[in-house]
Amino acid sequence: MILLTLLSLIIVLLITIAPSFVRTDVSSFTLNQKLNLDKVLDANKSIELVFFGYSGCIDVCTPRLKKIASWYKNSQNRDKIQIRFLDISQPHEKDLPDRFAKSFHKESIGVYLNRQELREYTKAFNVYFSKALFDEYEYDHTTNIYILNKKRDETKVLKHIYTSYPYSFNEIELDIEEITRKTYE
Repeated sequence: MILLTLLSLIIVLLITIAPSFVRTDVSSFTLNQKLNLDKVLDANKSIELVFFGYSGCIDVCTPRLKKIASWYKNSQNRDKIQIRFLDISQPHEKDLPDRFAKSFHKESIGVYLNRQELREYTKAFNVYFSKALFDEYEYDHTTNIYILNKKRDETKVLKHIYTSYPYSFNEIELDIEEITRKTYE
């Protein structure tokens, strides 16, 4: 039991603290082949910023979502970007993820995932999550930001993964500008 606890703590530390890459370019990874993306990339926006977390997460999700919302308010590309929060906790109230996301910015969208969708999405995005060892209401989870792009042919492509915190929003803004230029070339 002690070994399992220690191993879990090491994994969480490696996921949240130790990543050496700020951004991973995954431009050749097409998500359409992996799963049905009905929950992300709606028809109105061509770029989606996706964050996995859980409603009510105070110490990890809240500060990160506040930073994302603050950046979004000032983004020059705001008209092209949708912020999407995918809830890993499967709360009893299916509208809770959306209410949680909108508490940071009214244009953010929170998404409830059923068990099958949660399994498919976390596998496709390589998201780690598990119940916390010492608190049954908390989760340990990956805190990456994922940038997706919808191309003209409606193909959805995972373009970048930002793994280090604090996030480099200047880099994210530049990456979004580059994606936008290439989409219209």
